Amino acid sequence: MSLKRIAATAAGCLALAAVAAAQQGEATPVKIAFIDVKRALLTIDEGRAKAKELQDWARPKQEELQRVGKEVADLETDLNTRRTASSDESLAELNRRLVAKKREAEDKQRVAQRDLEERQNRILKDLGEKLQNVITQFADTNRYTAVLILQPDNVAYLATSADITDTIVRLYNEKYPLAPKPAATGK
Repeated sequence: MSLKRIAATAAGCLALAAVAAAQQGEATPVKIAFIDVKRALLTIDEGRAKAKELQDWARPKQEELQRVGKEVADLETDLNTRRTASSDESLAELNRRLVAKKREAEDKQRVAQRDLEERQNRILKDLGEKLQNVITQFADTNRYTAVLILQPDNVAYLATSADITDTIVRLYNEKYPLAPKPAATGK
């Protein structure tokens, strides 16, 4: 089922609920809000700090992958340069080294990618759970009928008052403030 179909179904259900409530004489207004989860996760203080930590963790791995990639490129250049002047045995040895280095590079790439995805998933799970708590508390307090995830490409019109992303970011930062990092000692 596509996101558009889900959104249309949700909107239809909310409209039916509003009609049913009106027919029963209830004056309960239907309040709908939207949150841009991706923007919220990248904007909250903890999200920015976790993104920086992830970049700092990944930097040495990227440098290692670049180093191994350069070794592969150097071996390929060396092999191409020696093709006409070297013996078959030396070319075969150089080719074996090249194949081994390519495998090493591929293995390191796979391991680094897997580790990065695992770390990202743990971070997103932790931040997502906290964000959901803030959204739920805000929606309950302000009597929202629904808070939908904003997919800008799937929305034809959205009143700025219905986008609660900035409010949720502010509330998240208040509820889960970043602890100041301990000062480094110069001993």
